Amino acid sequence: MSRFRSRRRFLQLLGGASLGAAGCLGRDGGSPSTTTATETTTTTAEPTTTYGPTSGPDERVTATPPGDPALSPSGTWPQYQFDAGNTGYNPDVSVPPVAEEYWRLNAGGSPVLDGERLYNLHGRGRDKSALVRRDPSTMAERSATTLVRYGINSPPVVAGDRVVVTTFIEAFCLAADRDEVLWRGPEMDGIHGPPAVGDGVAVVSGGGFDGVPTHLRAFELGDGTERWHYDLGSDAKGAPAVADGAVFVVTDDAVHAVDGETATLSRDDGKEVAARFHGGPHARARETILVSDEHGQLFAYDSVEERRLWIHHTPEVQVADVISQGVGTAVPLDGAVYVVAADGFHGLGPARD
Repeated sequence: MSRFRSRRRFLQLLGGASLGAAGCLGRDGGSPSTTTATETTTTTAEPTTTYGPTSGPDERVTATPPGDPALSPSGTWPQYQFDAGNTGYNPDVSVPPVAEEYWRLNAGGSPVLDGERLYNLHGRGRDKSALVRRDPSTMAERSATTLVRYGINSPPVVAGDRVVVTTFIEAFCLAADRDEVLWRGPEMDGIHGPPAVGDGVAVVSGGGFDGVPTHLRAFELGDGTERWHYDLGSDAKGAPAVADGAVFVVTDDAVHAVDGETATLSRDDGKEVAARFHGGPHARARETILVSDEHGQLFAYDSVEERRLWIHHTPEVQVADVISQGVGTAVPLDGAVYVVAADGFHGLGPARD
């Protein structure tokens, strides 16, 4: 029997903490996601309550960590697009040349990693969203810090012994290795994306909401003291980027390059950096590029040999009256690729014999 669908639309997932709607395409009968090799998925009982914008079905995966079998990842991916410059490129890790799915879980949003722990935001099934510290091999929870009931921007940023998170109205700095909030920034309604951390400061882009002027603020990573404030003048989009001593941000009418020390407009040559805010690949790792399409497929390409290595398929799912499909985030490490899609959190590893 066909299902009633009150809305159909395509959305590009941003890997948000609440893993909401992506896009909609023709159904594939609810088939599980696949790669070029056999997949293994842990299953649990369906939840007894509905999670979504209104009442209705929730077809997202319900399996919870730990995932099995365990991945063997190594390497780091400390913040959005890998580094403060939003390059999306980690030259020190290699994507498996042949990959398969090890597990698929209800395990939160886009991950960042410091080599020992994986950090992400998780709100589904919790009273409040939380920063969760996890085992990178299985996504098993090591500790969690409860944050807020309202929106949070994913992913967090890990910088040494600290993790920085932005909600829609403020920044939090938390301990990387334990459940502790180190400082909480002032309210600045309308934060549009994750922070950028570099040179000992966390830079946050806020405003453009409920009459709050758009601006950048830089906070000392150590204690949250505001180092500087810069007015933007028009709505800012996405996360700021830090490169060559300047903070770059894209607004509706300009690319701003703000001096990281003096908070003055330093130059207007930020177009190359600005291109990193919109479109392009999910990530690059040595010679491999990870890209996705509107059909929920993630592709790995060898950029040197100019050939496709593998495809990972993610399914279409319905949550309440929204039908979704798409890949929001792909994070590569040696021995693993983490994928956040409309249906859940996927762990990919080298193909097994």
